[in-house]
Amino acid sequence: MSSHDAGSATSPAPSPRSAGVATGGVLVAAGWDSDQQVSGILEAAEGKKIRAVSAGNGFSLALTEDGTLLAAGNDSSQQVSGILEAAKGKKIRAVSAGNSSALAVTEDGTLLTAGEGVEPLARAAAGQKVTVASGGSGFGLAVTEDGTLLAAGNDSSQQVSGILEAAKGKKIRAVSAGLGESAALTEDGTLLISRAWHGLAELAQAVSDKRVVDVCAYGPRALAVTDGGTLLAFGAQEHQETEGILRAAEGKKIMAVGAGWYLSLAVTEDGTLLAAGNDRFQQVSGILEATAGKKVTAVSGEEHVLAIVQEADQDCGPLKPRQICASLHASGDPQDAYALVLKVADEQQVLTSGGPCKAVDTQSAQATHVIVRRAVTSQDIASGSAYFTYDQTTGVVGIDTAKSQLPDQLTYQRSDSNRFTFTWTP
Repeated sequence: MSSHDAGSATSPAPSPRSAGVATGGVLVAAGWDSDQQVSGILEAAEGKKIRAVSAGNGFSLALTEDGTLLAAGNDSSQQVSGILEAAKGKKIRAVSAGNSSALAVTEDGTLLTAGEGVEPLARAAAGQKVTVASGGSGFGLAVTEDGTLLAAGNDSSQQVSGILEAAKGKKIRAVSAGLGESAALTEDGTLLISRAWHGLAELAQAVSDKRVVDVCAYGPRALAVTDGGTLLAFGAQEHQETEGILRAAEGKKIMAVGAGWYLSLAVTEDGTLLAAGNDRFQQVSGILEATAGKKVTAVSGEEHVLAIVQEADQDCGPLKPRQICASLHASGDPQDAYALVLKVADEQQVLTSGGPCKAVDTQSAQATHVIVRRAVTSQDIASGSAYFTYDQTTGVVGIDTAKSQLPDQLTYQRSDSNRFTFTWTP
């Protein structure tokens, strides 16, 4: 997509070179390290849970689970030192690296910028609450809380004026700033582009009657994912960047896409990383090796690639799409055990208080019947319903509190990695 962290105007979104939306995990990286854009960011992230990444031209941005911004690498335009200074003491919710610029969005919606060509965007966003932002080559894009598109900076190829015209009167939820091109997604999944340019024009034509959930436009290449998980890719392919990623994605359901000048990236629904293109600095082979067999939640890159891998829950193991790692805790007498039954039609799954966590399948198409049972007597003592939700873009499972009717004494806490802890208070 094209704002860092990702997906909608109410949650962080990926940057122009990014794919996926992280739920917190370990940072891995591969590729060119001339300015310590790889080794430096890995050192800064050591021992920390990372939930967003963005790779710029020789520099790296990462965001920790607690909202701390990390940055390392080329600082020729003060894109690293400047954004670190601007973010000092602030809780950050989204980041995006442009060519030589860095953008960050604070928890209260303030846009922070540093580096080349993005100061005009900061002025345009002054006093407005920003949800996502994307840095390009000497320009930037942002979306306000009400879905208004902001764009400012270098307009030599109508990357600013063109996308503003296309977005006039429309509510925007995601943006992608490239080199000399811009793309945006409306609330209903319509793709907007700044102009007919390279593969972007072909992509726009191919998705004219489709709902798009993720898009990345960068230089001669454009990629998108439809709401059915189909990957579309168009543009030049000196290093098989287009055909290679399409072959890798054949038969797979794609969650998100990202790209650089010579690189295409995609993440499947089950978190498998796909990559194709120039491997001069082992950025393709290296990141594929580093993520092999692991669930990837976000990736970004070009000559160096950053990715977040989700650690498997020690009790549940790797989770499949729509699964949660769930456990039941009962307050009071530990000898008085309880069971939580999650039932859909004739299928039921049971959690026992004091027992281990379990991987639980969730159903988002219909209500899950919830029953609390005293284990010793098998007596049902409370019942209700839960409506689980599933975000295909992020892989996150939630509970629709407006529709659900959980028993009064049953509460839950959800942490990253789709882990739910239910608590029964007798």
